[in-house]
Amino acid sequence: MTDLDALLWIQRTVENHSVVVRVCGDLDILTAPRLSTQLDLAEAIVVPPAPVVLDLTGLNFLASAGLSVLLAHHERCRTLGSRLEILPGGRAVTRPLAVTGLDQILDVAPNFVGDPA
Repeated sequence: MTDLDALLWIQRTVENHSVVVRVCGDLDILTAPRLSTQLDLAEAIVVPPAPVVLDLTGLNFLASAGLSVLLAHHERCRTLGSRLEILPGGRAVTRPLAVTGLDQILDVAPNFVGDPA
């Protein structure tokens, strides 16, 4: 396991025509490129109009680099005829989305709260 694996765990699966990317850990300037790569792969295999589902319920920290990745892939999915559906979980994700206004731009699942941690 690399040092980055200890900071951010990512799993990609196909479920009911959607590609689901689950993320746990810290999403920051060091780990954001890893998530972007996994989202690139998810977008390559999803068949529109099925969504790419990004499960962020396991995130402890979301920095601006991570927010940039979310916005870039939101736009890419729209271009492909799909959408990036975000499952935010707790305040570590919902707070940065709300403060930046991205909760009004991105496809964030309403009232979704992940497993209590």
